[in-house]
Amino acid sequence: MTRIDPRRGGGATVRLERVEIEALRDLASQVDGLFAGGVPEHGADPVRDRLFPRAYVDPTEDRAEDDFQSIVHEDLVQAKSEAVAALLADLDASADGRGRVTLVLDPPALEHWVGALNDVRLTLGVVLGVTEDDDTEVALPDDDPRAAGMATYHWLTWVQGSLVEVLLEGI
Repeated sequence: MTRIDPRRGGGATVRLERVEIEALRDLASQVDGLFAGGVPEHGADPVRDRLFPRAYVDPTEDRAEDDFQSIVHEDLVQAKSEAVAALLADLDASADGRGRVTLVLDPPALEHWVGALNDVRLTLGVVLGVTEDDDTEVALPDDDPRAAGMATYHWLTWVQGSLVEVLLEGI
């Protein structure tokens, strides 16, 4: 079971179990594959639309949107890829013989984790069809095909929120 403890002076100690590590590694690796491919054509892929939202929603501003994306997209992809790579490297470097991991994350590492978890959570939310109108606190019946995915979504939300709280405490 995940445990997150703030550290004096900033950062946190994060403890994860084997099943959590495997799920996080699998999901983060899949999300990392979504970053390639250049500026997404909006409307072509809902997941990439969520990961790379439009800056200009007004369709009459398509030229401004194209200009904006040509300037920021590669930097955004690089930042997202670096965050996921850092998360995966932390998981790989810290596993013990029993499959558990205890990580000591400084504030910059926490920021990478928060960013990577955000992208994983957003992606999973799109796949599961989560909307702002959903009451995601209501548990789904075990026979619902989305039950395991929603449980993972809730766990990711909790981990990300806990890490954000640790970061805010350090401010």
